[in-house]
Amino acid sequence: MTNAKYVRVTDSFTSDAALQEHPNNAEFFLRPFDRTDIEWLLSRNDPAARDLPRLVEEILRYKMRTAGKATGKGIDQIALPLKRITYVESGGAAQKGVLTMSIAERPGCIPVGSLLGATLLGMSRHQKEPLKKEDGTTVIICVLKIETVEPVR
Repeated sequence: MTNAKYVRVTDSFTSDAALQEHPNNAEFFLRPFDRTDIEWLLSRNDPAARDLPRLVEEILRYKMRTAGKATGKGIDQIALPLKRITYVESGGAAQKGVLTMSIAERPGCIPVGSLLGATLLGMSRHQKEPLKKEDGTTVIICVLKIETVEPVR
């Protein structure tokens, strides 16, 4: 009799795995450098981050704790900074914007330092999540499409 443990080889070794799942079956995924950028934002070393709303901070901290590691080809289908996200709010019209690792509001951009940006960060295509609006109401947002945007040089 041996003390050998049987190990099942997961599909990630046998195919082009899109995502490495977090041990608790993560709902959200982040790249390592996205985590670093969020830590910087939450550290309040950036003067603009000093007025970060408490709820946004809580959402970002939650995602840092629970997010799986975004790797492989599936990264194209995750809402991350420098991606154009097309989303819809509870039966409304489709909207889009480029997710940015920022707090500053700019036309066509969705800053991670906003309720919408913090909620979208790390979501996958077709995923639905509740979004608390500034007026206190809650809507469900659904990610419809994710496109990579070339950085401006």
